[in-house]
Amino acid sequence: MPSKFTYSRWDGSQRGFDLDAEGLLSELADDLLYHGDVNSALRKAMQDGMRDMNGDRIAGMREMMERLREKRESIQERGDLGGVYSEIADELNDVVDEERHAIENYTTEAKNSGDPRRAEMAEQSAMDRNFRLDMLPADLAGKIAELQHYDFQSKQAQLRFEQLIEKLREQLMQQHLDQMSGEMQKLTPADMQRMKDMMAELNAMLERRQQGEDPKFEDFMKNFGDFFPENPETLDELLEIMAQRMAAAQAMLNSMTPEQRSQMQQLSDQLLEDMDLRWQMDQLSKNLQSMFPQAGWQKSYDFSGQDPLGFAEAMQSMQELSELDQLENLMK
Repeated sequence: MPSKFTYSRWDGSQRGFDLDAEGLLSELADDLLYHGDVNSALRKAMQDGMRDMNGDRIAGMREMMERLREKRESIQERGDLGGVYSEIADELNDVVDEERHAIENYTTEAKNSGDPRRAEMAEQSAMDRNFRLDMLPADLAGKIAELQHYDFQSKQAQLRFEQLIEKLREQLMQQHLDQMSGEMQKLTPADMQRMKDMMAELNAMLERRQQGEDPKFEDFMKNFGDFFPENPETLDELLEIMAQRMAAAQAMLNSMTPEQRSQMQQLSDQLLEDMDLRWQMDQLSKNLQSMFPQAGWQKSYDFSGQDPLGFAEAMQSMQELSELDQLENLMK
């Protein structure tokens, strides 16, 4: 997003530079004598740093670049993108274990009932259910798909599974919401509908601009300005904000293993049934990628930490890394 600056007439209250002309020349003196070139001396001072009027050290570009590198490594070492699924996968395994215990208990009760017919039917039912559980796919998306059509013995296990699916659906939808909005934190059905309306209108604005018509940016901000706490003043500013958000989300996908990306896509296909929402997002992403090809759509990061990252934490890490990349590019 473009930086904004405010200028005013000097009134004596503003803070001046930490270096005056005499102090700067003093810092450059040795290099000027050695090289005899003002430009070389200035470049060396910028790279190595100097001291201000109070004797405090001002970091040079080399030191600031090293700080950026350390910050980037710290972010990448603090988490594991596989954590996007690990918590859900662990809870799902607990649900399956609870179901197996319920099957075993039901079979034992039937055997102890003294009713041979009931015992036989319970044994056959247990064999069928255990076989289906044994044949569950190893991947998370496949396992969820199978259990959605499974007849649970345990009502409690079934309830936990349904709650787990709803939790995962909310996380996936929240991930999409985070791409669109820098303000909203809690997800409601009304939020999702407004987000879909916002994307549809944003795509319509782009079409109007391409056709040489008034994009009606002011009307858009009146209706959907709460999605943009940055308060963009022009359509170009708004589009740049959106491109940065969506590029960060794409970087998260790029940083996953092929298996993790496949699971994300399959889970989205299974649980996010609003085809219009997905179409609007795909359309907006294509438009922004063509308009901002240098936004970092192909970036990926190597995460090596042990702590699992959830959706929100992963997105936050991507945004931080993207900001560090932008700052580094400005300093080169």
